[in-house]
Order: sequence, then C-alpha cells, then structure tokens
Amino acid sequence: MKSPEQSFWFNSLFYTFLQRFSLFFFGVGSFMILVRGFSTETNGTWALFITLFSLFEVVKQGLIRNSSIRFLGLPEYAGKNNAVQSASLLLNTAFSLIVICMILIGGNLLSALLKTNALSELLVKSSFLILLLIPYNHCEIILQSQYRFSTLFVAACIRYALFFCGLLILYCFFPAHFTLLNALLLQIIALAAALIYILVKSYGLIIRRYAHDPSLIRKLFHFGKFTFFANLFSTLARSFDHLLTANMLDPLAGKNYVAYYNTVARINNMVDMPSLAAADVLYPKNVEALQRKGLEKVKYYFEQMVGTILALIIPISLLIFIFPRQIIYLIAGSEYYPAVPLLQLTILFSVVRPLSYQFGSTLDAIGKPNINFRVNVVFMILSLLLTYLGIQLFGPMGAAYAAIAFYILSLLIMIAILKQYIRLELRNIVFFCIDRYKRSGAYIVNFFNRNHGS
Repeated sequence: MKSPEQSFWFNSLFYTFLQRFSLFFFGVGSFMILVRGFSTETNGTWALFITLFSLFEVVKQGLIRNSSIRFLGLPEYAGKNNAVQSASLLLNTAFSLIVICMILIGGNLLSALLKTNALSELLVKSSFLILLLIPYNHCEIILQSQYRFSTLFVAACIRYALFFCGLLILYCFFPAHFTLLNALLLQIIALAAALIYILVKSYGLIIRRYAHDPSLIRKLFHFGKFTFFANLFSTLARSFDHLLTANMLDPLAGKNYVAYYNTVARINNMVDMPSLAAADVLYPKNVEALQRKGLEKVKYYFEQMVGTILALIIPISLLIFIFPRQIIYLIAGSEYYPAVPLLQLTILFSVVRPLSYQFGSTLDAIGKPNINFRVNVVFMILSLLLTYLGIQLFGPMGAAYAAIAFYILSLLIMIAILKQYIRLELRNIVFFCIDRYKRSGAYIVNFFNRNHGS
C-alpha cells in the first residue's frame, strides 16, 4: 500500500504530466496542420505571434502565480483566503489591461521592428484572449494551490483539443478560410469553452466577494515582482533566436528561419514535458516542505526530481539526435529540412533544462525570488549578447551556436548558486538518475522472468 506522500507524488505528477502531454499532443497536432496549411513565411508570422503571446502568459503567471500559491499556503494567511485571492485577481486584471493598452499603442511599432506587417492585427485582436485569461488563470492558481491537478488536466484538454479540431476542420473542409485571423478566432473559442468548465469546477473555491487589503496587495506585488521580471527575462532569453533572427535578417529569410527555429522549439518542448510537469507540482510542495521539514527536504526533492527527469529525457534526446531528419519530416514536412542541423545542435544540451526549470521554482519556494530575478537578468543579457554575436558572425545558424554557449554558461552559474542555497550535490542527481535505470532494468527482468515462468 502506498504511503500518503507516495500517493501525492503519483497522483499529482500523473495528472500534471497528462496535462503537459495533452498540451504537447494537441500542440504538435495543431502545428503539423499549421505548417501544412500555411506557407513557411506565413507560419513564421504565426510563430512570432505565439512567441509574443506566450511571453505575456508566462510573465503574467510570474507576477501572480507563485506569489499567490505561496501566500495561500503560508500558515499565517490561513484565515485570509478571500483577501489573498482578491489581491491576486486585482494584480491579474491590472496587468492584463496594461498589456492591452501597450498593444493598442505600440503594436504597429513592434510589427515594424520584426518586419512582419500582419503581426499588428493579430496582436490587437488577441486582446480578447487576454481578457478571457484573467478568470482562467485565477482559477488555475486556486486549483493548483489545492492540488486539483485532475481538473487542470481536463481544462487544458478542452482548450487545446478544441483548437486542434477547429484547425483540422478548416484545413480539411474549408481551406479557403484557413487564415491567421481564423486560427486566432479558434484560440478564443477554445479558451472560452475551457473557461466555462474551469469556472464550474472552481465554484466552491473562488471568492464570492472582493476583500480589499492594501497591505496584502503590496506584499503579493513585492514578492511577485521578482518572479515577474525573472520570468520576463527568462522567456526573453529563450525567445531571442526568434526575435533577433526576424529583426536582423531580411524579411523573407527572417520569417523562414523563425519558422525553422519554431519547429525546433516545438520538438524541444516535447523533451521538456516532464520538467515542466515536475515544476508545477514541486513548487507548492516545496513551500509546504520548507515550513514543515526545512531546506534538507527541499534539497532532497530537487535532486530526486532532476535525476528522475534526466533518466527519462537522455534516451529521448539521443534518439532525436540520431534521427533528426525523420523527426522533422514527421512534425513539419520536407520543406523544413533546413531545421535539421538546428535541431541536432540544440537537442544534446536539453539535459540542462530540467535543472533550469526546477532552479527558478525552488528559489521562489524557499523565499529567494530576488536571487532568481538577478540570475535571470544575467541570463537575459548573456543570451542577448551571444545571440546577436552569433547571428552577426554566422548568419541564420548563429542563434543555434549561441544557444550551445548559453546552455553551458548558465549550467555552471545555476550549479554554483544551488550549492550555496540548498547545498546541492551533483553526485546525488547522478545517483538518482542511475538508480532509475537500475529499477527499470530490474522491473523488465522480473516481467520477462514471470512471463517465461508462466
């Protein structure tokens, strides 16, 4: 019989992994339709839009998600659930409205900088998505703080499955209407449907009446501002291959290579699924562990989780490295073969990313968001300089070379900081990684022995 802690990890990781897998599965399915329905240049425009919109989502979550979950989990705020939720919702709404104003004022300028005229209209009409995300993200935060990962999984399925099905119907039956604006309309419809479901499921958890507490709003903001900027800089660091490529190359080549880099990013996202699922579960659990058992338990969770994820993604990364042409053909088609060397250059360094995803959430959980913020400032500057120099020296391939240098330098920095704050021991990560292979091998041997015996 499983212990309560084992049951928690199994159930939480199972549903969170399913949520991430549904995002990946329907995301890749949608991408496969988009690359076949759009020209490479048009797909480059869509990739830039998705990059910018994802930047908004990730940054907003940095402002409200971690701080809200942390305050909802702290014992001293156990009786202030309404006030914490109200403060979180206020910050959520205010930031979303500020972004909409920035889009309306600066959308044309941004489109000109990225040499993509069609981007401006997409950004303006994405305001409807931004408004729908206000209640949707609020419900996500409350459900995550209560470990309701099964509900989050179903909501994600609704959102991404409807978008995929809508694209498939347009592509197969109404090809004349397969346009950028209709793709955006499908996203809005899918999010609205997921919002209805998540509101119903969150009905007993979300606040009924706004409780204004200026002091708590300030505390959430001052905690969240570090995570906000950390997420901003971290996401920018991962987006410079798209943004600088579009800005520094001529318009046609720029959009084509943005499409190639976006294809590589989609494949890397597949490898990142276990890391992202683990980070979603580990953050609220680390907040709780720090209060009850101290840093030693946080350290143990970190080392065990990273070792387990590495054991999973190392074989996948090697498989993609050996068969990149087949993977690219399956995902995007032969028109995207120029992305093959980009994929091979970056996939082997995917082993860095499990540590990077757990790095930020762990520092936030132990009350060090300021350290996470400073590190991500350094990472953003480093990524910007390396990507700029890479493109200047090597042309379109430069961003991939820059990514390799960035991975190596960022890994060394993260290890040094984690050694200081949680006393990270790399040998423990290696031990957990090897142990997972031993356990898997023993399971396979026992399975065959049982079958042979029968």
